[in-house]
Amino acid sequence: FMSFEFNCRTSDNVELILEGTFFWQVVDVPLMVQSTGDTTGDICAHARSRFIQLVSQVNLQKFMNEFNEIARRAHADDDAFYKQRGVTIHSLEVTSFRCADQRTADILEHIVQETTNRMNRLSQQESENEVKMHKLQGDIEEAKANKELIEIKNKNAQELAEVDGVAEAKKVLAFMETLKEEIPSA
Repeated sequence: FMSFEFNCRTSDNVELILEGTFFWQVVDVPLMVQSTGDTTGDICAHARSRFIQLVSQVNLQKFMNEFNEIARRAHADDDAFYKQRGVTIHSLEVTSFRCADQRTADILEHIVQETTNRMNRLSQQESENEVKMHKLQGDIEEAKANKELIEIKNKNAQELAEVDGVAEAKKVLAFMETLKEEIPSA
């Protein structure tokens, strides 16, 4: 393996200092000796050049989201170069990156902090909305239960009224029957 550190610029002109590691292996010693006198220098210079080229094609945000993929492409897309030198690259890993300019780093830190704060506020709002939604669901269920209770009470009251009405009608009928027997028809 071999460690590296170099500067590069994104398409939106942010200068970055990249640190990382190449994991490589010699697979053909005679080819390596025949093709170059400085294998590690060739590998590092070529990978750095390829990496700088790829980083310069993306803005800072895309770089931050995809730096592992960019590192993979820096060596995988150019495998023939390494084969010609008798080596193979297993991986190229970015272990850290930072802005070269402190003002830019401060601004980036501020942006990250604001993004974090916004995400926290959104998460808090989602939680509050979820609580409100559950309360609203509870209120809806309670209203349905109350409606059902009122319907049952009304039905019971109506049935009681019918029973009372029938009982009253029977009393009136019995009274009429008694009157009929006591008062002769004219």
